[in-house]
Amino acid sequence: MRSDPPIAVVVPAHQAEGEIGDCIAAILASGFTREEILVVDDGSRDRTGEIARGAGVRVLRNDTALRPARARNAGVAATASDIVVFVDADVLIAPGARNRIVRFFADHPDHVAIFGSYDAAPPARQRAVSRYRNILHHWVHQTSRPEAATFWTGFGAVRRAGFDAAGGLDPDWEDIEDVELGLRMRAAGGRILLDRDLLATHLKDWTIRGMMRTDRRGRAVPWTRLLRSGRTGTGDLNLTGPRRFSAPLVALLPFALLAGIVWTPALWIALALFAGYLALNARLFAYLARVAGPGLALRSVAYHALHLVAALAGYVQVRLFERSGPAR
Repeated sequence: MRSDPPIAVVVPAHQAEGEIGDCIAAILASGFTREEILVVDDGSRDRTGEIARGAGVRVLRNDTALRPARARNAGVAATASDIVVFVDADVLIAPGARNRIVRFFADHPDHVAIFGSYDAAPPARQRAVSRYRNILHHWVHQTSRPEAATFWTGFGAVRRAGFDAAGGLDPDWEDIEDVELGLRMRAAGGRILLDRDLLATHLKDWTIRGMMRTDRRGRAVPWTRLLRSGRTGTGDLNLTGPRRFSAPLVALLPFALLAGIVWTPALWIALALFAGYLALNARLFAYLARVAGPGLALRSVAYHALHLVAALAGYVQVRLFERSGPAR
């Protein structure tokens, strides 16, 4: 009989029949038992729930999709565990995760939450833009401060008491509801650790269009609203210096090239803008070359530029075209 504190894994899943089986298998391989796993089948019309039940884990069915924040809240409400671990349905957590999480909370009573990082080895079958995007997420977490100001539900664990005291995930902050929850838990005095060695593989296969849509609408827009509320600083995770300064350089580059058609000196300006972009992101591109090869690193020069332009578009959308309201 285990003497560990009660622990539960909540996996929200919508139309995830292609990944949920592998996700559950990885959770089991990391040390969790079937009784500790709850899949929230969030209005799926495919075989997501059937596959989860076939794996022997608990399934909570929502007849209509509640979206991730409400689905996770419903999952937490359906458990009675002291520690809740969130895992996305398209994520494979690494072996040993259960013991690492339980040991962390036992050794750090002052911490309310811990979250991990994607690894640098997304599936080789993924298209190049997917490998870039997933390694970029890994890079952001690996180069961020361990003492975090936010939370991440892609693969993160929280004390139930802290989660409940903060009021759970707020659906009004869709796409960054985990970030916003982390800010509330920190404001209440809880500490959060970003554990760079708590790794997971991301199975999501991105397209360029999907990446840019997510980076604008699902990341930059809500992040800028949160930034405008005054509740987070520009140094947190996605808001580091190179990213802030690179985006304007990339956005100005096409205009400098067009101006060069009629005014040759503008081509030198374009060259300077591009050189500045490369210099600001040299560490990232060197890392991509080291872990994924020079071919992907070269492609990522373009992918990263598109990522930054999408983020800048979301920032401008909020700053210029949305009325400033009271901080939420």
